[in-house]
This record gives sequence, structure tokens and C-alpha cells, in this order.
Amino acid sequence: MFRQPKTLLAAFLLLPAAACVDPSDREDIAQSPLVTPPMMNTRPASFDCEDSGRVVVRPMGDDGRAIVLAFVNREVNLKSVQADQGQKYSDGQTVFWMQGEKATLLRAGEDEPESCEKK
Repeated sequence: MFRQPKTLLAAFLLLPAAACVDPSDREDIAQSPLVTPPMMNTRPASFDCEDSGRVVVRPMGDDGRAIVLAFVNREVNLKSVQADQGQKYSDGQTVFWMQGEKATLLRAGEDEPESCEKK
């Protein structure tokens, strides 16, 4: 007759200890996209290119599938395209391919790509 209150008391005392688990240590909890949007940690990046000079890359949207490539006097909207490595964007004429701290830029109407370095 008195065993049930003891069991309830033990469960009540252990309940706070079960709640003291760091969520990052739990494999059964997946990161919700509502907590950290995909592009939250992405900021505009500046590159110095051989011929074009300073080029600023700004993400568009929250899915990482498009960027704005800002030159001194114009902007070009580029969409993500398939790449073996890094992130590659194109509008069919201009191509910007980022691989870590380096990038390659092929401007519309040009035959040779130019090298760029992140600043």
C-alpha cells in the first residue's frame, strides 16, 4: 500500500536530472530550420579579382541557390549550377566559381577567366 507513493516520490526526484541534458548531445533531436535559417551565417564576401577589381558577393534568399555579384558599376544576378567542388553560379554568360578563399570569374563576353582572392 505504501510502495506506490515511494515510487512516485523517486520518479519525482529523478525527473529534474533527466531534463539536464545538453540538446547538442542528443542524437534524436534534429536542428529545426526555424531555429537557424540556412543562410543565417552567410554574409556578403569581398573578392579582389585580377581585372575586375573588388567584387562583392551577396546571397539572395535563404536557400543558397542565388547570389548577386556586385561590380563597381553594375550588379549581376547568378543562380547556382552544378560544380564538382565549391559553389558555382552562372546566368548563362557570367560564371563565378568559389572554392574556399579563391574564386574564378568569367565575365560575359570574355574568353579567359580571371582569378579572384577573398579579402
